Amino acid sequence: MPPCDKPVGEMALREALNCAWDKGANALSVVVHNPGSATIADWAIAFLAALMLLNFALLVLDMLMPPRRFP
Repeated sequence: MPPCDKPVGEMALREALNCAWDKGANALSVVVHNPGSATIADWAIAFLAALMLLNFALLVLDMLMPPRRFP
């Protein structure tokens, strides 16, 4: 049985994270390179990954900007 076909409860944390990373990278690659053949699950994973990257970028941008002071 391939390691990613086991239930998540039976996996170690590192194994589960590796499977999630592989599935996310594969979905993002399919959506970018061949969007017509991507499944709805691939689109959903790619959309969630894009939202996470946007959130991270906004977090970094907020940390770099000086605090605003209101009079």
